[in-house]
Amino acid sequence: MTERGYQLLQDTVERLLRRHATVHLRNILRKTHPADIAYLFKLLNEDSARTIFELLPNVEIAADVLSEMQPALRTQFLQQLDLNRLVEILSAMADDDAADLLSDLPEDFREQILVLMSHKDTEEVVAGLLSYPEDSAGRIMTTDYLALPETMTAQEAIQEVRTASETEMVFYVYVIDQEGRLSGVVSLRELVVATDQTPLSRIMTREVVRVTVTTDQEDAAQQVSRYNLLAMPVVDDQEILVGIITVDDIIDVLREEATEDILKMAGTSEEEISSFSVWRSVRVRLPWLFAAWLGGVIAIKIIGGFEVHFQEKIALFASLAAFIPVIMGMGGNIGTQSLSITVRGLATGRIDPKLLWRVVFKEIRVGLLLGLAYGLLLALVGWVLNKNVALGVVVGIAMCGNMTLAAVVGTFLPLLAVKLRIDPAVASGPFVTTSIDVLGVTLYFLTALLIIM
Repeated sequence: MTERGYQLLQDTVERLLRRHATVHLRNILRKTHPADIAYLFKLLNEDSARTIFELLPNVEIAADVLSEMQPALRTQFLQQLDLNRLVEILSAMADDDAADLLSDLPEDFREQILVLMSHKDTEEVVAGLLSYPEDSAGRIMTTDYLALPETMTAQEAIQEVRTASETEMVFYVYVIDQEGRLSGVVSLRELVVATDQTPLSRIMTREVVRVTVTTDQEDAAQQVSRYNLLAMPVVDDQEILVGIITVDDIIDVLREEATEDILKMAGTSEEEISSFSVWRSVRVRLPWLFAAWLGGVIAIKIIGGFEVHFQEKIALFASLAAFIPVIMGMGGNIGTQSLSITVRGLATGRIDPKLLWRVVFKEIRVGLLLGLAYGLLLALVGWVLNKNVALGVVVGIAMCGNMTLAAVVGTFLPLLAVKLRIDPAVASGPFVTTSIDVLGVTLYFLTALLIIM
């Protein structure tokens, strides 16, 4: 639905709410996709959203709407619902969606819900999925899949597929041995074209791309993307098939991880997006910006230390200082470019951390060529504006050196973070710009001392 469509839906719903036209509202909600209803809740006030939720035609639609809602908005909304109503909705949800919803709730509120849930639901959602580590493949998998024994024939398997209408994402038929271990996979196409009495063991693909329950969800998403899969089987330590991750969950993971990386690079977090609290935003940003502030203070001390050497040429020192913003700015820009490319390359698997020096060497050459181009331009500007060839040479060399150095820093820090098993997005933003500022100022005035003095 387009923005204009959402605006029209919001206006219609609000008008019908004012008229208390519940019959018309139910008809509209029945024809509206759950994802669009979930988005509508962002546009309505709290009372209107609660009324619309209570008017949803059935519990299945309510479950789909909650699954599509943004986590922050959903968590706040859920705590205002009747517990028995919430338990009923959770029972209608896919187990992975229910686990995701419960994991976002405060612990005490989650315990109240679990007490009211049936033993079967509790066992599936809690013991099955919530017991796995956060952000793991086990946490986002669904246990609703089709697995058949390898001795079953193609004809028997087709009958099983026909009766598995409630099973999620029947695009692949997973084949297991007598102990439940994953031994192969058969696509629906391969199943249909096989002769009736052919056993699955003869038509299945034995080399199955799989992940374990403890695999990081981002790694699982990368594999699904790399091999163009619609679903990924999940096994335990004994290779027993315990669930699958579907492509819709993979899309959510990729979006979440990309958002998380971008926010970390900026020195903030997703908590700030979902909050309208000024103090919370200040608390999130304050520690990160301290790194940039500290770098600025260090740069001031460095400049002050070099000023002593220019006491007899104070006019020249002032001319040199005038070029600091452009040299530092260009260094910061290319550093940010290298940083963004490296962090996203690592996140998508296109850059191998094992090839650290190859990646760094490439960025050295990129930074050097760009630095030479802009260094020559700045040298010309320095010579023309100050009628001083030596100053032009200094600013030109400093520009070239700083851009090369910035490209290396922007590439090396996230790669080093991976080696140290730290999120590469964390080793970025203020840390990169601070490093570039300190090193750039030092390089600039050292060059001036060596050439001019």
